[in-house]
Amino acid sequence: MMGRDSLFRRTRASRLALVAVAFGLAGAYGLGFAETPSLYETDLAAFFDELDATYPFFDLKGIREDWARAKRDLTEKIKGCESDTAFLGIVVEAIRALHDSHVWLRDAKAEIPPLPKKYYPGVSFMPATENRVVVMAAADKYAGTLATGVLVTHIDGENARAWLEKRAKEAWATSFASSPQRTRLYEFRIPLKGASGERHTIAYRTEGEEREVTVTCDLEARGWPHVYHLPEGLVRVGRSFWHTKLDDGAGYMYLRRVDQSAEPGMRQALETHADAKGWIVDLRGNGGGGYGEGLIAQVAQLPKPVAVLIDAGCMSAGETLARDLRRSAAARLFGARTAGSSSAKRTWSFPSGIASVSLPVRSRWRNDGQPIEYNGIEPDVVVEAVPEEVALGRNSAIRRAQEYLREALAGKDAQPPGQ
Repeated sequence: MMGRDSLFRRTRASRLALVAVAFGLAGAYGLGFAETPSLYETDLAAFFDELDATYPFFDLKGIREDWARAKRDLTEKIKGCESDTAFLGIVVEAIRALHDSHVWLRDAKAEIPPLPKKYYPGVSFMPATENRVVVMAAADKYAGTLATGVLVTHIDGENARAWLEKRAKEAWATSFASSPQRTRLYEFRIPLKGASGERHTIAYRTEGEEREVTVTCDLEARGWPHVYHLPEGLVRVGRSFWHTKLDDGAGYMYLRRVDQSAEPGMRQALETHADAKGWIVDLRGNGGGGYGEGLIAQVAQLPKPVAVLIDAGCMSAGETLARDLRRSAAARLFGARTAGSSSAKRTWSFPSGIASVSLPVRSRWRNDGQPIEYNGIEPDVVVEAVPEEVALGRNSAIRRAQEYLREALAGKDAQPPGQ
């Protein structure tokens, strides 16, 4: 019995033969076709036509020229394509030019070539106040030197903040992320990416002294740290929801994703901490998901005041939840601009059937009428890590939110309009 892969290759070969016959007959009757395009060329051209006609974010992201350049280069490159896997690799290159984390291949009938591996030293950074850089996390081998909260002053002899910001701007040119702020997050959290064995010098300040350590890129760059110094005593509900009451009486919720645990988790948190003095909803690093009217109704019942923590790790449904908390719970947003990756999606298939692609239809919208895609949602109060607080085991964003709740409850704060 013929296997699925063999059948698919036979089907593609048959369709390619039909295309060749059709173009051959056209040439014989003088219809002007100089040469027969391959099935790969036909598929890629159809993909380009579909995106040219329907992709909604070329102007929003300012990428029309980059897209035109990518099409020219890949149209030429596809002429030498000889395998399904190589074809899918070219499609991945085209997708990269869109800077859209919601565009991806689905139901591929051939292997998608893996991206080249990159390595980093296992050290992660955060932007800190006064244009500084602080260690968020480090591999165990650096525990005695690059502990959480240590101030990093230089990387390879250059000012650490300037070095990382420059890398972030350069990385945007080839990033799969939907926005520069999301790309920047990766460059801080997974810094110094390069070839295995690459070495860098990090200067850091400890006990009033400047010291140096040489780090080696020996860990594959996969995933990224997204939290530090979360409160103790967190109670978990389902896969992605945690809650507790802080020492000052404020209620605290942490959502890693927006999934089926969000609504019951929020309900349990409100019942368990009915006497909470305001609420902090932590959406930093939220990977998205989905939700309906039930969660929106739950959000509207949150006792005020409400503070929401956001960053460029908060994407998709996490961003719309931040928006809805602002709209329905009069929440104040603290932190950094969100990922700018929030769109309704559809599925399009290549004519040959080799794969499908998830494509955006439109952006979801902020409360001010601007698209969330690319722009993200801006905080009402920008918060960067305070190195002195981090070193003491304190979370700077949570502390700023607590201060706001206390002031709001004391009647000292007026709520500003927001997104």
